[in-house]
Amino acid sequence: MNEQSTWKNYALLFDMDGVILSLKSRWIDPLEKIISTIKPDYNRAAIEEKSSSLLLVHGGRSSTFMLRGIIQVCQVCGLNRLQTARVMFRLGLMLISRKKFRIVPLNGVFETLQYLKNQGFNLALVTSATRFTTRALKKYFPDIYNKFDCIYTRNDVKLTKPNPDQLLLALNALNIEKDKAAIVGDFITDIMAGKGAGIKTIAILGEYPEVNRFPLESVEPHIIINDITEIPNILLQIFHQNLLTI
Repeated sequence: MNEQSTWKNYALLFDMDGVILSLKSRWIDPLEKIISTIKPDYNRAAIEEKSSSLLLVHGGRSSTFMLRGIIQVCQVCGLNRLQTARVMFRLGLMLISRKKFRIVPLNGVFETLQYLKNQGFNLALVTSATRFTTRALKKYFPDIYNKFDCIYTRNDVKLTKPNPDQLLLALNALNIEKDKAAIVGDFITDIMAGKGAGIKTIAILGEYPEVNRFPLESVEPHIIINDITEIPNILLQIFHQNLLTI
């Protein structure tokens, strides 16, 4: 039995921001630039300290979680209501202009996805971003976009991660058994969604390893790795029990 036939009934479900695309380039840098011009002495350390708890509070509630999350980030930074309104206004202008929120793939993404496809894996993208962002990914990086057999955004569900709905939709579309699937994510909401769906969980430390490690460890994923390029090296470890029965 060759490797491709071994993996053809397996699936990997990927979060997008922080796993496939740079979260720093798309959201963190633009937001910090705006906040710093409005309140130069903002408390950046407070954002890092509370980033995971903010995601947990706002994730899984509705498709408007990002808006409410940004407002709370402003509060954590010490911005008053007027300053927060200015931040939201400038973010709105950026979204309308579509110039500042850059789509930047992380290093090794294309090569890793190509390797996984060559091995026979089914691949899904399950993101809390909107279809606008996945369309931008398709436009600017079709070689990455086309690696995915199915894509689910927050527009496809009522509740975002940590609710497992997106993951269950992907498993159903791919016709993959739960014990032969894993989610790859960089936030606790991804890992919690994976556990809620009954699949294996691969946590990525990503662009902010010093911030992400403790929250990710607290939700006990099956494994923690630095970035997507390490996935080929841990496949046997993740699916070891299944392979023993092949």
